[in-house]
Amino acid sequence: MTKFVALLDRAVLEVTGPDAGEFLQGLITNDLEKIKEKGSLFAALLTPQGKINYEFFIVPTSEGYYLEMAKGGIEELYKKFSLYKLRANVEIANLSESHMVFWLQEVCDLSCPDAVLFPDPRSKDLGQRAIVSVDQMTEFCDGLEACTPDDYLKTRLSFAIPEGGHDYALGNTFPHEACYDLIDGVDFSKGCYVGQEVVSRMQHRSNVRKRIVCVKSDEPLPDSGAEIRTETSLLGVLGSCHEGMGLALVRLDRAGKALNNGDKIYADGILITLSLPSWATYDFD
Repeated sequence: MTKFVALLDRAVLEVTGPDAGEFLQGLITNDLEKIKEKGSLFAALLTPQGKINYEFFIVPTSEGYYLEMAKGGIEELYKKFSLYKLRANVEIANLSESHMVFWLQEVCDLSCPDAVLFPDPRSKDLGQRAIVSVDQMTEFCDGLEACTPDDYLKTRLSFAIPEGGHDYALGNTFPHEACYDLIDGVDFSKGCYVGQEVVSRMQHRSNVRKRIVCVKSDEPLPDSGAEIRTETSLLGVLGSCHEGMGLALVRLDRAGKALNNGDKIYADGILITLSLPSWATYDFD
């Protein structure tokens, strides 16, 4: 039986209207055309300085698109989109009260016709997500086995997939630092979008100093935000964690030096080890 859980920190913004596709394409980091083949898209709206302001999953609907994102930023993005649309024939709606987001541990077919199901575009190992109206919740949940948010967190950490607001600070992190280039969150051949010049420059100069790494410890890890450091050097900041497993955003050169020297590395006084995600194309250097 497929396990599922409601992701109560996620919500849905709806973008509809004849110009909905063109409107989004001119703003987001990824190419909306990919959605025809993949069924869903992972993307962000950047600041003019090229840092991730909002990130979301995009799913097509019969009338436009759903954007599934962190609930805490949805009202801000609603206002931002309202400013950007100008004369575009686009309607924007905050569906926080009428729709819920679920995670399913594996991809499956369900008998709830109004549920919008889509694979997690960041990794095939992260199962399936669903957007369901409150009115359809009972029908959607029938035949599924409930699990907990920790089950989703453990799955995400085991495949080292980072999330904004948990593993890196929104508004202060470049897409390359959050590994967008490796988890299909950015397209380097599409047309212009907000912050594109900075992203393109980082891609071609290959000067990404900070990246996501895996953290492990024999003890439960401290809260997100704890400093990752040696006795003499600050390496980075701890992100999501569960018991002895977590992710962190670190300076690769400093971490590499510490590892080469055999220095002990700590997170808020707890001894840890650092390693690279299995999908990483970067190294500690």
